[in-house]
Amino acid sequence: MKNKSKQVIYYQDPINDDFAVNPTKSYKIDDGFKYIHKNLFFRFFSFILYHIIAKPIFYLILKIKYHVKIENKKAIRQLKHTGYFVYTNHTQNIIDAFINHTMLFHRMGHIIANNDVYSLKGLKTIVNMLGALPTPNTMIQSKKLYDAIKYNIDKKHIVVIFPEAHVWPYYNDVRLFPETSFIFPVTLNKPIVVTTVTYRQRKIFKNAHPYITIHVSKPIFPKLGVPVKENQAYLRDMAYCIMKSTVKKANSYEYIRYEQKV
Repeated sequence: MKNKSKQVIYYQDPINDDFAVNPTKSYKIDDGFKYIHKNLFFRFFSFILYHIIAKPIFYLILKIKYHVKIENKKAIRQLKHTGYFVYTNHTQNIIDAFINHTMLFHRMGHIIANNDVYSLKGLKTIVNMLGALPTPNTMIQSKKLYDAIKYNIDKKHIVVIFPEAHVWPYYNDVRLFPETSFIFPVTLNKPIVVTTVTYRQRKIFKNAHPYITIHVSKPIFPKLGVPVKENQAYLRDMAYCIMKSTVKKANSYEYIRYEQKV
């Protein structure tokens, strides 16, 4: 659905341009970063912060401000006894970090996050307690990230991944993304669920920010006896096609128009 107000953002690189608006600064974790936390005190306060404080607050924000609706939530019921991966489009700044965790599942959720979230002074521990897993910068960190994902998936947690990587606020389509991040469900032989965020124009105050709908796909499992690279490509293609078709079928409202610079 087109937006006649014609608010436009111009981009050059559809894969690498980022339009996130947040208070973070450029930051890189070091090889000593702790990805897995087994300390009982950390886990206790993480549970309190995540389930008792953060999720209820974000639930109210998402329902009152964004009138979030869920389509096909029942699709994930069959996964209640296993860990799995959620792949979703990246069209919000802060709330993207919580929207799936808050609205879809009751278990602990983790999110593959940019290092920049750790640039906020005094919030590093809080970010960790809320389930963030920073993207690696070195081979050592890559190994630690993989081990942390396996550890949490084995504990039947959920890991949320944004394959587009960069934020395009209220983008009304899906950008191409690589197969890189699909290595995790392939090597761990765990299913993925694709969630697609689309937008609904308000009936009153039509030029205000639109409301959100989350569409949940049925679980998709890696193929058995297929080479890793081929399996990664298979899951990536499935996720991309589901997101693209969902945005189109939902007639998602174009709040901001994106146009490529000539």
